[in-house]
Amino acid sequence: MSTERQFSQGVAWMAIGGWTEQAFNFAIFVVLARILGAEAFGLLAMAAAFVVLSEFLVRDTLSEYIIAHDAPDPDDLNAVFWMLAGLGIALVAALVSAAPWIARFYGDPQIGDLMSALSPTVALVALTAVPVALLRREMQFRILALRAVAGVVAGGIVGLGLAIAGAGVWALVGQRLTVVGVNVVLAWGASDFRPGWVKQPDPNRRRRIMAFGYPVLSLRAAELATVQVPTLILGAVAGPLATGYYAYSWRLVEAASMLIVTPLRMVSQPAFASLRRAEGSANALFDDLARLASLLAFPAFTGLAVLSAAFLAVIGGANWIAAAPLLSALAIVGARSVVVQIEQSFCLAHGRVTPLAVTAWAEVCLIALAMALAAPYGAASMTWAMTGVLLLMWGVRIVIVARVADLRPQILLRRYIEAAALAALVGVALALWCRVATGWSPLAVLLSGVLIGAAACAALARVLLPQSLAVARRYTLQAKRRGPTARAASKPDLPAPDLPAPPTTSGDAS
Repeated sequence: MSTERQFSQGVAWMAIGGWTEQAFNFAIFVVLARILGAEAFGLLAMAAAFVVLSEFLVRDTLSEYIIAHDAPDPDDLNAVFWMLAGLGIALVAALVSAAPWIARFYGDPQIGDLMSALSPTVALVALTAVPVALLRREMQFRILALRAVAGVVAGGIVGLGLAIAGAGVWALVGQRLTVVGVNVVLAWGASDFRPGWVKQPDPNRRRRIMAFGYPVLSLRAAELATVQVPTLILGAVAGPLATGYYAYSWRLVEAASMLIVTPLRMVSQPAFASLRRAEGSANALFDDLARLASLLAFPAFTGLAVLSAAFLAVIGGANWIAAAPLLSALAIVGARSVVVQIEQSFCLAHGRVTPLAVTAWAEVCLIALAMALAAPYGAASMTWAMTGVLLLMWGVRIVIVARVADLRPQILLRRYIEAAALAALVGVALALWCRVATGWSPLAVLLSGVLIGAAACAALARVLLPQSLAVARRYTLQAKRRGPTARAASKPDLPAPDLPAPPTTSGDAS
């Protein structure tokens, strides 16, 4: 089976699983938000900030070595497993020890208890990282999709049961522990890997893994810090209510972005790595995904930004409308995030991570500075300040990715400008429609806005982005094919992407 067809079918499975997962997740999230209110979500966001950061340090970090390496042997797998297990246990101990200090920082002892209760998820995620990486390397995305759905459904049942029973914010803790626990059990059940004890550790092997893993660890930590630093700053400056509005808005944006990017990101990295090993270049696939991701994400999140007030009124009720300015700002971040995840997968597959990690930490520092300067003007201004920093720093990321692909940054930038122009026109159409629909119910504004936005996007894409539509059709056809097929057999007569092949060297961890 060709890599392109494996990719297309993998995306199809991850899309089905991801959309089903997010549908359940979204429905459960909305019900819990109505039962528990904004302050419960704010408290959990404040308590979970360091826990989620720790989870990121053991998820898709050292285990990325298994996907990127040409032929990892059993000793490689054992080394990665035990290194992650040790790191996970150490992080749990650090979280439990730090919980009282974090609670005193916020002035709420309940935050320390919540943080301690959530901390075991870090060790659980660490223990399942190698089986999940092997399933991704082997492109077993059907199993991964079913696993994700099962975890969300089980967690939702537990969370809703606890919320109805009056557990308050602890319902969210029970939900999270259940999701992670189910995911761990199903991942180990689906994988043949069983760890063995390394009697004589090989220092060279450990150094080789860490040479790849350190930059990935740094990048993942910076990714989480980009989301959690605003939570910490808002919690310290504006209190639980504003933090709850931010956390709620980010959850909505995260759910929407995951519908688009999770199928592409989960499948693209092993596909990039496979093409690099087999053909020496993954540039053509990357060009396709840059087109697809921007075509899907930019108009969708522009619509969310314009219709934020109506959207919040419909799904959360009148109490959540105050979060609309934050949701509008974070929707722009969501559009950027979809494309950035594809760019990072490309760099990870080529073992070129260090420049992205340095850039990501620069973003974190600039976000903290910008939000501190905007603090006197309120939570919405602080969120827009964060958005501005991320958009400005995106230019640096584009230059880095272009160097990895050995192409001119203008080529990649042009893909995004084309999609951004389409999104801007859709946004203008929706803004004008909102003026016409003044006085309508939020549900009527939202439904009519979605229809108008979708129609405008479809019509404009035919004129502005015909090649992107052709790429989307090609991969859709590939996903439907059942027999083996060659890459060329499924392609319409399109001009070849204007991307030169990279040098034949695979690159190092930097």
